[in-house]
Amino acid sequence: MMNIPEPQNLPTLDGARVKLRPPVERDKQDRLAAGRDPEFRRMVGGEPTDCPPLTMPEVEQWYQQLCHLPLNWVIEAEGCCIGVARLLALNRANRRARYAIGIFSPKYRDRGYGAEATRLVLRYAFEELGFHRIELRVLAFNHRAIACYKKCGFIEEGLERDTALIGGEWHSDVLMSVLEQEYRKRHTDLIEGSYE
Repeated sequence: MMNIPEPQNLPTLDGARVKLRPPVERDKQDRLAAGRDPEFRRMVGGEPTDCPPLTMPEVEQWYQQLCHLPLNWVIEAEGCCIGVARLLALNRANRRARYAIGIFSPKYRDRGYGAEATRLVLRYAFEELGFHRIELRVLAFNHRAIACYKKCGFIEEGLERDTALIGGEWHSDVLMSVLEQEYRKRHTDLIEGSYE
């Protein structure tokens, strides 16, 4: 049986430039300061034109969810909370989960933080928890995220058509996954220096 830690026992995962850790009170101020970014809303399937200011009650609700659900990490970089990474839809019997990540503010995107956070979660999922499959879905127009996921070892499996109505247009989701043997092969190749 997989040993999924309780939220209060979530381990900290340290990378070279990011730290994945449990939430702390000061994260609320960082989240409030980041506000609602129209691009972020669009990339997660929301209406970019519907961006009222983020309120403290909404931030409190976000924080409480982070504190009470398993495998929800805050991404810390440059001394502040810049986003979240999580494993959800946990299926212990089949040793699988769904991955999701979000970096709130444009100033922290395109800097490699998301890729590093993704690699940390994959390492923990496969090496510590014993997952067999980590999957995700990403809107097909989110080319930056798809490139990042491929760089981290995810493989495209298919397309789920017309899943999100954004700005009056239908958009599809790309389905991607990485299996434990693919992760282990990639990890071995990186150590041996044979991966490009």
